[in-house]
Amino acid sequence: MQIRPYRIGYRTLKTALGMTLAVILSKLIGLDNYASSAILVVLCTKDTRVKSVEAAMYRFIACLIAILVASLFFTFLGTNPVVLGIMVLLFIPITVMIGVQEGIVTSCVIILHLFLAPKIDLDLIINEVLLLIIGIGIALIMNMFMPSLDTKLNHYKRKIEDDFILITFVFSQALLDPNKELNIPSFDKVEDNIKKAKSLAFRDVKNHFVRNENSYYHYFDMRQEQLTLLIRMKKLIESMQHSQHAHQLCSKLLLDVSQHVQSNDYSLMRLHDLYAIRIKLQTIDLPKDHIELESVASVFQLLNEIEEYLHIKSEFGSLKK
Repeated sequence: MQIRPYRIGYRTLKTALGMTLAVILSKLIGLDNYASSAILVVLCTKDTRVKSVEAAMYRFIACLIAILVASLFFTFLGTNPVVLGIMVLLFIPITVMIGVQEGIVTSCVIILHLFLAPKIDLDLIINEVLLLIIGIGIALIMNMFMPSLDTKLNHYKRKIEDDFILITFVFSQALLDPNKELNIPSFDKVEDNIKKAKSLAFRDVKNHFVRNENSYYHYFDMRQEQLTLLIRMKKLIESMQHSQHAHQLCSKLLLDVSQHVQSNDYSLMRLHDLYAIRIKLQTIDLPKDHIELESVASVFQLLNEIEEYLHIKSEFGSLKK
């Protein structure tokens, strides 16, 4: 068996601290089954603030229903395994019907407390409610402290932009030398980084109660659309057999694009250059053979792809942090 290296993360630290505080507080108050508050902390610790609030709400409602149902069953039908099984058989569908099934596991902790209690009375119910408040409450407080994801998001942003710079630069060089090999980053790897970045950006949204969208998410979504166009450009460039004046114009345009990937205002200027190239191409001599005709057609198609690439960035605008 291979031992994997493990780095203690922020969530692990929060869980450990929350469990410690929950047990200490429950014991100080003098609650029975005080150690169970630590279990509640573990079950309620989540990755984002929004998820933690939802989990706390669902678990608290489910546990209150569990206390009510278990109290009725165990008081009137007794505490034996058959009654426990029948009660759970009824309780789980109730939680599913009202949409708080996430609290089933937490509720089982409370149900077993009532099942093992010699007598179910008001003191016991208050004890269980206080355990819930302490366990879920401390987990909720711990989850309010979330590390900022901006550093990771910026890392992905820089990595993706560097890949785009290299890809467009190599494209510009390949247009000058059709025999030049396209040594560019793997499109699959770039797309994988974009997907990871979008997932992280979506998680960042869930860490804010008043924010329902994330500029980073839209930014990475924009880059994903541009990547699709870069893939199409690669196929066009690879199909070009020789270089001519039209290719040199496109090469200069792609070189300018590669030098301004990180800029927010480059798209409109490059679009102006692109339209100027189209006007120039209208004045060139007609193709002399089929190969030249295909080459010129590829250039016009490449310009269409570059135009859409620039329009996507222009419509996005700048990244708002």
